Amino acid sequence: MNKHAIAESGAAGEEAFELTEEQVAVWLADNPGFFLRQEKLVAELVLPHESGKAVSLLEHQVALLRQRFDNTSRKLGELLENGRRSEQLFNISRQLVLALIETRNPEQVIAVTRGHLFSRTDVEVLEVIFLANRGALPEGDFRREDGARMLDEFKDVFRLNKAHCGRQREEMLNWLFPGGSARIQSTALCPINSGGEPLALMALGQRSPDHFTIHMETLFLDFIAEVMGAMFTLHLAR
Repeated sequence: MNKHAIAESGAAGEEAFELTEEQVAVWLADNPGFFLRQEKLVAELVLPHESGKAVSLLEHQVALLRQRFDNTSRKLGELLENGRRSEQLFNISRQLVLALIETRNPEQVIAVTRGHLFSRTDVEVLEVIFLANRGALPEGDFRREDGARMLDEFKDVFRLNKAHCGRQREEMLNWLFPGGSARIQSTALCPINSGGEPLALMALGQRSPDHFTIHMETLFLDFIAEVMGAMFTLHLAR
């Protein structure tokens, strides 16, 4: 903390006291018109610059305002982009839900979901893997794998009941996407439940390693998986 000694005249003579930078800053904040009344002082003030040169107070203020404007513009751009992205995802979700309501069997649920995601998003591959030996399963040509193994292999996905995004080892990619894993670099693994119990795993793949990342928001994927689970449950009940 920088301190400056000030001599003050009084009845008992001159008395020195210390004035801190914080006190000066508070006083200036309470008296914003100070520099308006001290034009000569403003003209004489110089401040160090990143380039190594000294700049005037006015130049420094202009630079700060420009920096704040740039930051504000960037944040506004991010907000607008997020808004556009949210609107896009909402429209995709709405269209998909309306289409799923019209399905008549589990095969159509998978086909409709795959068609919508392939045509309206960057998803390139989609697999739905049912847990065998886990109660009622849909009839038809569905992929079924050992339920115990899947619950163990993807225990965090089913325990958290939330999509898990990121990269997978080559062995796992080959298992998730038989015959179509060569180009896949990032995945999203989404749990599908029926009556509160694990029913299946939906695996999505994309060739870009930066598409499905551990930092991405999974609300859209979680919603899709939840709707699919509800439709599977409805068709199984029939």
